[in-house]
Amino acid sequence: MTKIVRVEAGRAEASEAAALLKRFFQEEDYDTPFNRIAESLAMMLDDPGCWVAQAVRDGEAIGIVTVTTMLYVEWGRLGEISDLYVLPNNRRSGVARALIEAAAGWCQSLNCSAISVVVTPEGEAKHGLGKFYAQHKFDPSGRTIMTRKLSGP
Repeated sequence: MTKIVRVEAGRAEASEAAALLKRFFQEEDYDTPFNRIAESLAMMLDDPGCWVAQAVRDGEAIGIVTVTTMLYVEWGRLGEISDLYVLPNNRRSGVARALIEAAAGWCQSLNCSAISVVVTPEGEAKHGLGKFYAQHKFDPSGRTIMTRKLSGP
């Protein structure tokens, strides 16, 4: 049986979560160094507007979801799934669905009006993420996300 467990700062799950995120980033060819992953995860765990949870089966962490919230004039509070990862040998078994539903439940508990996810061109080409998320009741917004990097960490 798979359980969804919230990850809390300073607990053993935090190092497991960092390891899962490191593996996820490596598999997707992101060049984010592990210390940056660990630092960002620690900040998320300390931020009440963020949520991190793991799927655990037989005592092993097999998946992870990270969620952030933001405030918008048009939406009010909006949740966003930032990362969703399931170990390859546990895919297509409902783990991702359980993590998505847990994330949506947490967002509802904060009175978020919606939950969103960004599908990158790479994620679409490699995994067909648009179709995957559509199966989980996500609709395309038609918006384009543009990013400006800032100097600093």
